[in-house]
Amino acid sequence: MTGNIVIFVTDQRQSNLAACLPGKIHRLDWRRGVEKEEALKVLDNSRYLVLPVPVTKIERNHDVNLILKEELTREKERDWMLFGGIFGPEWRQRCEDAGTEYYDMMTDAVVVHRNACITAEATVAEILKYSDYSIREQKIIVSGYGRCGREIARVLSAMGAKVTVLARSAEARRLARTEGHEAVDFSYGPEEAYGARTVVNTVPALVIREPMIREMHSDAVIIDIASRPGGTDLMAAEAYGIKVVAALGLPGLYTTKSSAKVLADAILEHSKIRQDRKEAKTWIYQIAI
Repeated sequence: MTGNIVIFVTDQRQSNLAACLPGKIHRLDWRRGVEKEEALKVLDNSRYLVLPVPVTKIERNHDVNLILKEELTREKERDWMLFGGIFGPEWRQRCEDAGTEYYDMMTDAVVVHRNACITAEATVAEILKYSDYSIREQKIIVSGYGRCGREIARVLSAMGAKVTVLARSAEARRLARTEGHEAVDFSYGPEEAYGARTVVNTVPALVIREPMIREMHSDAVIIDIASRPGGTDLMAAEAYGIKVVAALGLPGLYTTKSSAKVLADAILEHSKIRQDRKEAKTWIYQIAI
């Protein structure tokens, strides 16, 4: 990577990225506040922008978000390259209108897998922090069997938990069973909830509903790692006295150096591919016979 790099710091993972990337690094860390003049000066001398995961975290800082919007309209004067995770429709359109190249790291299969592994470890930490029960021999429900749900179920099972997977897809349930878990449709959620002390939700849609919450023991805990607004009926949980932990952005909170390296590896790999493509190198191999 040639050129200055600006990292938008929203958590410790983003902060640790600086140690994993080459070249001159500037941090815009709005945990301590960012002045408009500072942001403009840094952006004027930048080549690569590393945005948060998800990118929409930018919008929580009004000044930085506004500056970035304004500067993107001048992008054709710059040749910026943006990195981030989960570019929503508005951000994608904004970059395309400005002619800005961007790379969504959460579309990279390697990043998604390594991120799921870290998320699973962090989920274990959240369970141990908030549950009154040991994982071993505990019945734990995992809602959803995508990348994160599958890895969480695997880790919990390896620790001795009795894992039941809730999944809408018959194929997902079949896969969960072949990997050693119980698996049922969400319609069986209330029946399964009665014997569980922990529910881990990975589905970003309302799937942990009142009929299921009603059957939970009063000391049960729901660890909801799904993106906002989560997948739990919070009003029902409050009515029945069930603790809900909104465990968002776990890779930014746990093992943050390992989490940073996952993103850094993706940035460096994509930068190399982009540079090779830009230079249009042709390699000629001579075979002597």
